[in-house]
Formats: sequence, structure tokens, C-alpha cells
Amino acid sequence: MKKLKISKIFHLFLPVCFCFVCGKCQTEQKEYSTEQKKYSFVQDSLNVIHNAEELNGFFSVLKSGKKQINILHIGDSHLQQSPVSVVLRSEFQKLFGNAGRGLIVPYHVAGTGSPHDIFSSSANKWEGKRNCKPLLPQANGIGGITIESKDSVSAFIIELTEDYAFTKMTVFFENDGKSHDLQAKDLLTGQIVSLKDNLSKSDSNVAVIQFQKPTTKVEISGKKTEPNQTHTTIFGINTENEQKGLIYHSIGVNGSEYFHYDTSKYFNEETPFLNPDLIIISLGTNEAFRNNIDFDEKRIKKEVGSFITHLKEYNPVVPFLITTPANVYKDKVENPRIKTVRDILISYCKENHIAYWDLQEITGKAENWKNNDLLNKDLIHFNDYGYQLQGNLLFNAIMNSYKEYTATH
Repeated sequence: MKKLKISKIFHLFLPVCFCFVCGKCQTEQKEYSTEQKKYSFVQDSLNVIHNAEELNGFFSVLKSGKKQINILHIGDSHLQQSPVSVVLRSEFQKLFGNAGRGLIVPYHVAGTGSPHDIFSSSANKWEGKRNCKPLLPQANGIGGITIESKDSVSAFIIELTEDYAFTKMTVFFENDGKSHDLQAKDLLTGQIVSLKDNLSKSDSNVAVIQFQKPTTKVEISGKKTEPNQTHTTIFGINTENEQKGLIYHSIGVNGSEYFHYDTSKYFNEETPFLNPDLIIISLGTNEAFRNNIDFDEKRIKKEVGSFITHLKEYNPVVPFLITTPANVYKDKVENPRIKTVRDILISYCKENHIAYWDLQEITGKAENWKNNDLLNKDLIHFNDYGYQLQGNLLFNAIMNSYKEYTATH
């Protein structure tokens, strides 16, 4: 397989980062089973949402038949391009309808691994930045991954599958007075829309675009028109078909931790534009791989609390669901700090009345995953079957709690 030359700023941050993929990998369509295979190590009786009553607001929305329902799922490399998101998106949309693909990032242009159904390309030079690289000069926003070009004329193409054709697109970009003039072109109809002519009234870094017909392929381009303009910087793109249904927004960044999202310049303030009815956070693995000096339990708990507190400031009525990471290996032995992080997360959720899902409680030791051939060779990430299992378990836990809610409401 031909290898893609990756920008030097995308070196691995931690052992829990995925390998980068080339353009050829992106074009390969994968089929993921949503039927859960039975594994003897899985404790089905423990596959529950703890503090499930804290999700009643979300369950009420599901039951109400609201035109558009939004789930925002925030995570690390376990979420960036894995079947966890594929399973959850597919299963939720089977039940509640397909309202669009939701938030996307031009991963390939950024030089990092992409979900199988998002294709992006460019003839220009772009610098990519993950939010776990805070010392790099580019700002980060809603997608957790930024692309930036300083070319006087630049463009990239983003393309989705037919299932996720969209009529509405929200572009998150840095509009700091030095940004190039940007436009979006529907490559199927030729319609061209200026981003700066369609800015949100509440945030000048957000443009909301309406297309005349459903499309799957759009080019976003930047052009220097004034001497002081220096860059085109894109944070993410939200796509919707404006039909009744559910949108599952998945944000996963290789190497990210709670504090990386919290300290991203625009991330927290841009989350309301996704209109989340539920926010799921699946982080914690990378914290467990910190060096001895930086692994401090009080500090990690403080970082968890800071991120959730700031997210709640921008999403005050939205329920939260915290998931614990599965046990994995470090240097060929089970990493004991994974359990420590798990205990930190559960303690915080209990103290602050937040719903949580304990994957460690359900699936036990790392050897359970290894012995059932569900781990990758690095013994940190999971293969497709391992991630499918996780997605199915989480979906079933949420829906079982929802059924209990509907039985009494």
C-alpha cells in the first residue's frame, strides 16, 4: 500500500494514537455488524447506565417526537475512526430517523485517520493540528482537529456518501480579521455561497449555509483579497438534511484528554451550535498513559471537573453521560492506571449526580479482550470486532434505560 507523507506536526503524541491512513484507505467501504456477538466475559446484567435518572431530559426528547434530536459524543482515538460511532449512529437512526451525518472534519487533508464515510482532498498545503498539541500556533475548535492554509488561494473538497446528502451546512472557521475570504461551492449543482455573507448573528466564526438541492460534495475555498489577510483556518463542518430524525455527532481526536478539549480556544463555546440533547464523553485512556510526574489523581479529577463545568455553562440543560475506558495493556501488562482513572470518573459522577456507564465493570480485565481476539497488536486499541462490541453494549445500555423511562412516563 502506498504510504501518505504526513506533516511533521502529526507525530504520535501517546501510545494510544491510531496509525495514519492514506487516501486509498479512505475509499474502502467497510460494513460493520450491529448484531452483538455473545462473549462469555461480558456481564450483561451489569450493562446498565448508573444514575440513569439524570438522563430523563434526553429520554423525554426521544419520546416527544422532536423533529431533530442531537447526540454529541466526545472522545479520543477510540472514537476518531472506529466502529463505535458507526454502530451508535446506525442503531439510533434506525429507531429515530436519519437527520444527517452531523459534524465532520477533513481528516485526510489534516493528515490523520478518517472515518470510512468521510472523504476529503486538496491540492494545497495544509497544516493540521490536533487539540492534544497545544503548543502549535493554530487554534482549535469544535472538531478537535484544525486545518490551516497560508496560501493566497487554497481549497479542499469534502464528500459524503449518498445516505448523508445534506441541504444545510454550518462551517466553523476562524474569522479574526486576518482570515481569507471563504466560499462554499456545491460541486453537484455549481451553487456558490460566501461564508462571510452568511455569518451567525451570535458568533462571527460560524457560517450557516443553505443549499438549493441536496448535495454530497462541496468545495470550500479561501482567497486573499486584502493585504492583511494571512490564513484560512477551518475547525469543522456540520451537515444536515433537515429531515425529521436524529444526528449523532462524533468527535474523536488521537491522543486527547479532558483538559485538551477544555483548553481548546473555541471548543466549548461552539458546542451549542450542534444543539445537543445529550452529551456523551468517552475519555480517560490517555490520562492513564501519562508519565509518573504528570499522573496525579487530584489533578486529573480537577481537569475532568473543569471540562464538564465549562461545557455545562454553554449547555446548561443538557444531560451528560460519562463512560469509563476499557482495560488495556502497557508494556505487555495490564495498565493499572486505567482502573485509577475509572475510579476518578465514577467518583466525580457520584458526587455531581452525572450518569455514567462503566465499561470496566461490564467487561473486566484486559486479558478478556486479548483472549477473545478483540485487541489490536498494540494491545491498547481494539480491532473492529472489539469496537463493535463496545458500541453495541453502550447502545443497549442507553436503550434499556430509555425503555424503563417510557414504562413510567
